[in-house]
Amino acid sequence: MLIVRSPANRRPEREYIYKVMLEQFLGVPYSVVFEQRDGIEIRLSGDDSRLLRVEDLFLRTDESGWLRPQSLPATPLRRFDHPRLGAVPAIFGRPTEGGAYFERRTGEIVCRLDVFGSAFFMLTRYEECVPAKRDAIDRFPAAGSLAYREGFLHRPIVNEYLELLWECIAELWPGLPRKPRQSSITLSHDVDWPFYTFGKNRARMLKDALADAVKRQDFQSAYWKTRAFWLTRNGDLSGDPFNTFHWIMENSEKAGMRSAFYFITEETVRGKDGNYSIADREIERLMREIHSRGHEIGLHPSFDTYTSPERIKRQFETLLESASKNGIRQERWGGRQHFLRWKAPDTWQHWEDAGLSYDSTLGYEDTPGFRCGVCYEYPVFNLRARKTLRLQERPLVVMEQAVFQSGSGPVRPSEQLAAIDALNRQCKRYGGNFSLLWHNSQFVRKEQRLLYTECLSL
Repeated sequence: MLIVRSPANRRPEREYIYKVMLEQFLGVPYSVVFEQRDGIEIRLSGDDSRLLRVEDLFLRTDESGWLRPQSLPATPLRRFDHPRLGAVPAIFGRPTEGGAYFERRTGEIVCRLDVFGSAFFMLTRYEECVPAKRDAIDRFPAAGSLAYREGFLHRPIVNEYLELLWECIAELWPGLPRKPRQSSITLSHDVDWPFYTFGKNRARMLKDALADAVKRQDFQSAYWKTRAFWLTRNGDLSGDPFNTFHWIMENSEKAGMRSAFYFITEETVRGKDGNYSIADREIERLMREIHSRGHEIGLHPSFDTYTSPERIKRQFETLLESASKNGIRQERWGGRQHFLRWKAPDTWQHWEDAGLSYDSTLGYEDTPGFRCGVCYEYPVFNLRARKTLRLQERPLVVMEQAVFQSGSGPVRPSEQLAAIDALNRQCKRYGGNFSLLWHNSQFVRKEQRLLYTECLSL
């Protein structure tokens, strides 16, 4: 067992990050001694001959500066070279005068990188609790994040810090085992528009098809929408271009994977919360099929819910009622906020209070990567209430629309796959979870389906 001698201030924050990093991520048993001290010391129980010292900066921030701009990392960040990780950005740290972040002495390693504080900063989304500019629909933008501005959004920086910490531990105590991990791909599908033809009259469908063909030169979409016009006249939805659920499940099953489908259960803003009711006969039939095939059903709280605990709770209760009515039972219930609208730490707390098990909102709508800096699912921490929640965060790494377009326009399919593959390889490197969101309505074009099936074989 490791013995961690820790400063006594910010005890709830420290208890949280030690448990996440040491126990949940590394699987190493430990105990903490809180005392008045500078820096963190780690020893192996019964072995006083070896010692790991770890820098402690961020969690010593004065109360007057906590959750204020002055507590954010000074930029540009310092970097140091590592033989496997390359140039590693140091979110918080205090190098030697020569720029070294690691010092080795007989029986002792000094880590001048604030591993625990930096990981806490990323996992809790601390920077999102500090007043900052948000986008037009009140989301924290990728461009506003430290990871984006410092060029490491494509790297799971917390995983990198974890490797650096483990290197030190393994060097000092080589017999200490680490928790084995197996990489995985998690597939999820936000059901915003289950059927293209729902709520549309014939004139609107033909107008959409004409706009695809003439204005956007998108002849595939025009073909499918015209086809839907004729096939759905008698209520037959098999030809609806957004009705891709059977195809999705079939491909997940072929790949030995399980898909999760997140449903909207209430409209809060007209025109933004889908085109269906959870009580629709076709939706209930779809939910039963998803469940019978061993896939997952989850919640997609509607547009205007992210700051409303009452609405999130009510919408989850509606989902549970519908599931019960249709004979659906699950051990865990999770989902994702519609439009990725999320506010730290409020939305996490609302999900916890509603009784949900996990959230998978935390990615960016316009830029793929590691918003939380990690590719592992982890328990979340409420920075304002200063407590660890039961709720788990399953970070979203890629939403399909974030790779279809860049700031300069459409991205070529080969570049889309390369971008997705690079992020998946990062997850594989650490035995992590590559979380991919692909809407059921984004399979109309042949190249979209091809790209998706290629993703399943990465």
